[in-house]
Amino acid sequence: MAASGIARGIKGFFGRFPSVFWIVQIFELMERGAYYSMMPILAVHFIFNVGLPTWFGLILTIFMYPFQYGMPILSSAFGEKLGYKKQMTIGFVILFFAYIFLSFANSIPLAILGVMALGFGIGTYKPLVSATIAKATPQDDRNFAYSIYYWTVNFAATFFALIWGVLIMTDVIQESMYAWVFRVSSVFFLVNILVAIFIFREVPRSGKVKTVKDVGRNIKTAFKDRKFVVMIFLIAGFWALYSVTLAPFQTVMYGFHFLPAWFPVILLGVFNPGTIILLGIPLAKFVERLESLKALMMGVVIYLVGMVVVAFLMESPAFAVMGIVIYSIGEFMVAPGYLAFVSKLAPKEKVSAYIGTNFLASFIGIWGGALIFGLLSNLIAVNMGRPHLFWGVVITFGLLDLLGFMIYYKAWGKHIIERAAEIKAMEENIPIEKARHVAYEPFFLKVFDYRKSTIVPVLLIPVILILTFMMGTNVFYGPEPPAPPHEIIWVENSEQTGITGTTLEGDTTDVMVPTSGILTWVNVTLTWQDENVRIGLKNHPDSFEISLVSPNGTVVSKGPDDAGTLTINHEVGEIDIEGGAEWTVEVSCVDAGDIYGFFNRLVRAQDTGNDWSLTVSVTYLEQMTASSSEEL
Repeated sequence: MAASGIARGIKGFFGRFPSVFWIVQIFELMERGAYYSMMPILAVHFIFNVGLPTWFGLILTIFMYPFQYGMPILSSAFGEKLGYKKQMTIGFVILFFAYIFLSFANSIPLAILGVMALGFGIGTYKPLVSATIAKATPQDDRNFAYSIYYWTVNFAATFFALIWGVLIMTDVIQESMYAWVFRVSSVFFLVNILVAIFIFREVPRSGKVKTVKDVGRNIKTAFKDRKFVVMIFLIAGFWALYSVTLAPFQTVMYGFHFLPAWFPVILLGVFNPGTIILLGIPLAKFVERLESLKALMMGVVIYLVGMVVVAFLMESPAFAVMGIVIYSIGEFMVAPGYLAFVSKLAPKEKVSAYIGTNFLASFIGIWGGALIFGLLSNLIAVNMGRPHLFWGVVITFGLLDLLGFMIYYKAWGKHIIERAAEIKAMEENIPIEKARHVAYEPFFLKVFDYRKSTIVPVLLIPVILILTFMMGTNVFYGPEPPAPPHEIIWVENSEQTGITGTTLEGDTTDVMVPTSGILTWVNVTLTWQDENVRIGLKNHPDSFEISLVSPNGTVVSKGPDDAGTLTINHEVGEIDIEGGAEWTVEVSCVDAGDIYGFFNRLVRAQDTGNDWSLTVSVTYLEQMTASSSEEL
């Protein structure tokens, strides 16, 4: 019974939404799995594996974000005209080739082209997912549908990066093989392409095409409200803080060896989405009970607390992970708090126009943060060797952003919240006190109402900067520079070899001159001795000739002579070494003297040849590197 009940529950859960809803969850699972496996290692790969400049790796994503955040303006309209099926397929094809291309990119231009293609592919596909969910789900189930969607995103970000981390920790792959993360990720898009072509069914088109002109009209409408414009830049400041947790954070942790050898840098990307998966539901319920702008500010405070933990304790991976978990909680509180406040700030008939400009805040913040903090991390952390001070500068920026939110709350926020309560009381015909009622307000949120509370972030700024400066310097272990070309030097060596042999009369014996380099001088000495004879006999002396033959055929000879020794002393010239490196000594027995009687000329014995001994001394030049010569 229990098993059948579980089965019915599973069937009811999946049957609650149409199949097209679950298909786009597959799309999102694959795409986000590839994206969040790539992001934690993007800068590290191009700096430490490919060998591109550190400053460039830290700001590489600025070439991706304009397409990632700007393309949806156009792609939403194209999707309505072209069809979601075709456009999603095009987006997946672009992403497939973009990931493959990035895995082979080995220069600044190629890396830029790769991330631009990546942003273009994401921007082409991404807005169609949320639009499909909106069209495929009933109004009553839409919030639940989007909750499943966001859970899928965070699950993909956690699961795939975790798998890669385990493979690296178990030495299945090495961190130097990060290019394979891109290549394997490209396979995910092959899955999406096949599913899009053969399984995905086109959703009904609304006929309402949101054009660039419509987006411009929304921006113009929203930007007439200076309170909204200020809020856009304040929330953009928060997203700039968020950008620091990407390339700068991972590069600092990896480059300064704050991570132990067994801890792969890709795992740093697991804890943020993992925290949201584990704590997302209780956090969402908690944030719903708070006043929106105070929830936003509290989220910024928690985010900064997490950054403080990282700034002061980053040498400990356990505390670094703790900092990630803390600022992930803060991040989760900021986004819903901001959206809820904007719905109060905007006139009812203009809420969609205000919400429709949210992409500007994300783009300005993440793009600007990636550029500014990327360059600052290179200047302060890498070049100056002060990673703690860099984080102190980042926290200072965050404190200034928090100060801006607090001033905004005191100057405009309270009035906006009060006006929204009055409108709610009128529309729902309820007492104003009930409309103002907040379900829950912890005591620590009341600090934002204190008149002098804005002094706190101002006082904290010099404290943070001084303390992080006092933490001193650390060594940045950048990518190993390519080994400098070894200086080639010529070392003079000498060698001597003794060789013995026998040559018959009229014959020649060839002997190779031993050498390990280019000869500069050769000394050849041939010695022989006539046979001993008894008294009354005379041995006519043997005569020999020796020749030194160079590689090009030049011959230096001595003899014939019967003195018992012949010597060639030859200094090698350039002409001698043309054509090769083999030198030869030719030993020729010209005459083997016979044995005669002492008083007559009768031949008593015939000599057929003689033994000899050859000594070869050479001086030669040997090519060596400076390092190998020092070892010698």
